[in-house]
Amino acid sequence: MFENISVFSVVFVLLVCFIIHRLLFNRRKYDPPLPPAAGTRLPVIGHFHLLDRDMRGPLDKLRKKCGDIFLLHMGSIPSVVISGYEALKDGYKNNPDFFTDRPYFLHALNKVTRGGQGIVMARNEAWKEHRRFTLSTLKDFGMGKSNLEVSIHEEAKHLIDEINAHKEDPFDPKDLLSAHVANIICSISFRGSFKHTDPRFQGMIKMFDENLASAGGLANFFPWVTSIPGDPLGVTKMFRNSDRVHEFCEDIIREHIETYDENCIDDLTSAYIKHLKKLESSNESTTMNQYLASLIADLFIAGSETTTTTLRWALVCLVEHPDKQERMFAEIEHHVGSSRLPSVQDKADLTYVEAFYMEVLRYCVITIIGNFHMTPVDVVFRGHTIPANTVVIPNIWSVFSDPDIWGDPENFRPERFLDDNGNIVKKEEYIPFMIGKRSCVGESLARMELFLFLSALVQRFKFESPPGTKVTFAEIDGQFGIVHCPKPYKIVAKVRP
Repeated sequence: MFENISVFSVVFVLLVCFIIHRLLFNRRKYDPPLPPAAGTRLPVIGHFHLLDRDMRGPLDKLRKKCGDIFLLHMGSIPSVVISGYEALKDGYKNNPDFFTDRPYFLHALNKVTRGGQGIVMARNEAWKEHRRFTLSTLKDFGMGKSNLEVSIHEEAKHLIDEINAHKEDPFDPKDLLSAHVANIICSISFRGSFKHTDPRFQGMIKMFDENLASAGGLANFFPWVTSIPGDPLGVTKMFRNSDRVHEFCEDIIREHIETYDENCIDDLTSAYIKHLKKLESSNESTTMNQYLASLIADLFIAGSETTTTTLRWALVCLVEHPDKQERMFAEIEHHVGSSRLPSVQDKADLTYVEAFYMEVLRYCVITIIGNFHMTPVDVVFRGHTIPANTVVIPNIWSVFSDPDIWGDPENFRPERFLDDNGNIVKKEEYIPFMIGKRSCVGESLARMELFLFLSALVQRFKFESPPGTKVTFAEIDGQFGIVHCPKPYKIVAKVRP
């Protein structure tokens, strides 16, 4: 009777029966229910077919269809996307413990961060201890202090000299900006600095760029892509780049240990070593025994790439909006002149400069979605149950593109951040550095760098498109990875008379 039944047929029937059983009888019931699903969930890929490298359009469509909270299966991993400022505030500010955890099961992030070391993907007590240490140390070594302004001014002067060397010929500002922004966090972290022509630095920036722009993040949800021959998604390269950055940071630590002097603590690495020695001598329990290399790497990447990207977008906006560029210059000329670089002390007078970079962060949306979070336990949130160990994705784009908040979000208009008297308007919906317990530890540093670099550049140069080309947001938009970067472009910098 069964002699004509193949093994394949038996396996197929058993698989179908298993799937039907799972769907009909093994699905856990939740009260309140789960958030609405994004759409048809396909085998293996889940809802991934609904997404794109540019997440802005898909997120808008899914929000209109499902509301501010919806379920999105990335492969087999359940994720919940939260959109709109009020929902984000409820989840990250009003209930700060709901989503403070980081997903430990995302393959690529787990491998790149060595199981959640450092600060960005750290969890539980390790995260709390390293966040406390990092905030206090960054404050001690510069944030908000005059000695940091001196360092930024030095880098700004070098940047101005290097732009001058192009003699008003078209140039790509990326490498110049990268080097001088990176030198600030390098100085704070390990008293290091680079020239933009330094081969080691160029190699590091290339690795960062490759990782930030690669599709290797797919390995978080589809670990099997690491086995695809030829590495078409750049996953293996991403892992290799991460290893090299980590080795670089390990070399820094070894150098600091060899030359350690407890009476000369002048950077974060030395401060970490001193703090760890203190804890060890008093036999206090600590997680601070294997995280330092990853912490340096986190700060180096987060403290340089995002600020560099923002300044690259700022130059695009200056070129596209010459009237706003001239308004900035007139403000600087009136309050500062040209005999010295603008200072943090001038911030109260240079409100249009501040409003300009604030609008760059809003309009260009450097991080379209925030970093991945996770529910540590089952959470009831806004009428839905979000189960434990669900990835939670904050939709930053939804806030900065909301017409109910900004009126005309599609327009680049720094004036939206100024009142009738020219003073800065602080809107609670302005969250480029996220909100809650996991907000960016380097916010003060980033704001200081953006203000000082941008004002120095506008004070000395008038930026324009090269002859025969047009540098605009629409033309330059289009590189999507961990951060939203402009495509490569060239501009002309004309020296102010």
